[in-house]
Amino acid sequence: MNGNFVSVGKALKLVPYFKCNKQEILAFIGNANMAIAVIQPIQDCVLYNFVLTRVSGEPLTVICHTNLDNWAELKEFLKNSDIEKRTLDYYASPIKL
Repeated sequence: MNGNFVSVGKALKLVPYFKCNKQEILAFIGNANMAIAVIQPIQDCVLYNFVLTRVSGEPLTVICHTNLDNWAELKEFLKNSDIEKRTLDYYASPIKL
């Protein structure tokens, strides 16, 4: 069964350093999702703590002072705080060329 998973160290190589740049957030989330998917589920907590070491910048301070206990909570936090929000009006308006 261990052959289906990789070590935490190898999985962490998938996760880039992230300075909370809006252009890089989706890549960071995607790579961290892949890293979580390829390790043994029992090691999720360990990898999550290492993923936190890859985050820097202002949001790291906020993350450290909140009760984000796992990757799912951190991912949701990053999505809600850093990705530009589009309103329904934006999507409903016709495209102008």
